[in-house]
Amino acid sequence: MISYSHGVRSVLITGVSKGLGSAFFEEFVGAGDRVLAIGRRFTENQYARERAEPQRIRLRVTDLAYPASLPTAAELASFVHGASEIILIHNAATVRPIGAIGTLPPDQVAYAASVNFVAPILLTNALLATGVIRPTGEGAGAAAVPLTVLFISSAAAHRPVGGWAVYAATKRGAEAFFDGLSAQHAEDGRVRVININPGVMDTEMQEQLREYAKSGVYFPDGERFVSLHTHRELPHPLEVARKIIADTLH
Repeated sequence: MISYSHGVRSVLITGVSKGLGSAFFEEFVGAGDRVLAIGRRFTENQYARERAEPQRIRLRVTDLAYPASLPTAAELASFVHGASEIILIHNAATVRPIGAIGTLPPDQVAYAASVNFVAPILLTNALLATGVIRPTGEGAGAAAVPLTVLFISSAAAHRPVGGWAVYAATKRGAEAFFDGLSAQHAEDGRVRVININPGVMDTEMQEQLREYAKSGVYFPDGERFVSLHTHRELPHPLEVARKIIADTLH
């Protein structure tokens, strides 16, 4: 198990191989933070970063659809030990399946529920099980160090989008969990829990939406997403990541 230096901000991010997650990875690594990236895939550049600085950067191969593959509390305790601040960013998600209820592939529904909803709950639970939130002592439940939990949600969690019933339900359900976490630690100013809608951006998810729009499945808003790309109205993920960091994490 890797031993990490003390006094460094520790950042945990899911889904860093592309899009917003990749942008978060670059920003936090560039800022000198200790980073634990969690996901199925990583880029060659990210592997090179890990090889160059294994004491600071770790790529943890994990399939978020399978709870047994998630980092344990003991593993996370090793990562956050001695940190001056901890940030947990739940970024990984899947928009699939899209379509009319009654036509959705069961395996895709189960996969989406696991990645978008179950995995963020289990990972957060494991992190808190490390003792980052003190169960006893000076103020029961007080944070050992400042802790921010950031859940990347969607506007779809709060308004119907035709064909997005699964994605919307999993995002809304996870938001409810994080609302509960926020309420649980409402008296501790060092604990922040944030559900955020990052808006549209130029990612692989947008490519998938454009494919769905042309596929003939039930997706009434499909042409809007095609138009956003055609008219170059999708900001770069790095721009979105920097705004989120500036608005919520500084």
